[in-house]
Order: sequence, then structure tokens, then C-alpha cells
Amino acid sequence: MVVEAMTINETSFFRDGSPFTRMGQDLIPRLIQARRSQRRLRFWSAACSSGQEAYSLAMLLTEQFPELQDWDVRIFGTDLSQVMIERARAGVYSDLEVARGLPIALRDRYTMHVGEGWNLLPEIRSMCSFTRLNLCAPLPPLPVFDGILLRNVMLYISAEDRAHLLRMVHRHLAPDGFLFLGCSEQLPPGMNIFEVHVQDNVYSYGPKI
Repeated sequence: MVVEAMTINETSFFRDGSPFTRMGQDLIPRLIQARRSQRRLRFWSAACSSGQEAYSLAMLLTEQFPELQDWDVRIFGTDLSQVMIERARAGVYSDLEVARGLPIALRDRYTMHVGEGWNLLPEIRSMCSFTRLNLCAPLPPLPVFDGILLRNVMLYISAEDRAHLLRMVHRHLAPDGFLFLGCSEQLPPGMNIFEVHVQDNVYSYGPKI
């Protein structure tokens, strides 16, 4: 299928770990403080490939923030490839995939070794939902997200599509929410609808009000 051939599908657990460290130490604690009355958080892993990014975030939230246990927390994963979406929904990974980035302590706590694969436990899988979505096409209605991971996407699309996608992301990002791009990606020139936040050489972005 042409769509499957065009997608990169490169991912791993806790990929480029600095964004996850930043989320755990700074960004998510601030969101929790701000959302205590609603007790609700929404995150979007765009271009999620086979789901490791979304599940990494689910493990981070479960491991570091037990107070969220009775909150309404949802992580939405989307990808252009239906094959990858089906793999993400299954939540089953090979020894090699698990060895790429998933700490042994988290592996033992949140997965079960079944046959030749590692199955994510229901408590992690239930936090995530996955659907096919073309980021460069008109999008269906989306909620407002507290955090969006749009990493390693803009390298592969045109300048026009980048601008369109970032404007759409801006509309769906909470005023105090965060956006992460890939480590080698930057906002296009003139894209002044986001503020840049740098901490310990880790870049995140927030919408200008």
C-alpha cells in the first residue's frame, strides 16, 4: 500500500529521553496544579507509529503521579499508517523493541512476557486510544489538549503543510499547554503564534495568547 510505504514508522520507548524528563519534572506537575478542580488531562501523540511514545507517557504518568489514579486522563495516538495503528492498539512488542528505551524496572512493572512478546498491562493500555489520521488533510473535530507531541513529523512534509499543521495544533492546545517537536526540528520562520521555552537545553513551545 502506498501510504504504508511512505511512512517512516521509526520510534522507541522514551525516545530522546529529555522531553520525558522535562515533562515529569516540570510541565506535568504544573498542569496537575492548574487542573485540580477539573481533574482531567488530555494528551496527543501525533504520528505515534506503533504506539511506544503514547505508552511511554502513560507509564510516566502512572509511575510519577499516583495522584492521577482517580483523574480522567486520556492519551490519544494518531498515525497515517493503519498497520501501525493496529500494532499500537495491540500493545505487544518484541524483545528488541522493549530493549530500545524501556527501563527494566518499568518493563517488569507494566508489561507481561507472553510467548515471544511483551504485552502492556491493561492499566497502561486503557489510558491510550489510537486512530488513523492524516495530519495534512482536513481534520475531524478534536478536543483541546494539555500536551501535544508532534515529533519528527515536519521533516517529511512541505513548508505549506508545516504552517497549516502548526496553526491547527495552536487551535487545539490549551493556553497553558505544551508542544514538543523533534530534537532536530524548529518552528518555521515567521511562526510567531508560539512562545519558545528552553530549560536545560530542552525546547518546548506554548501558544501565545
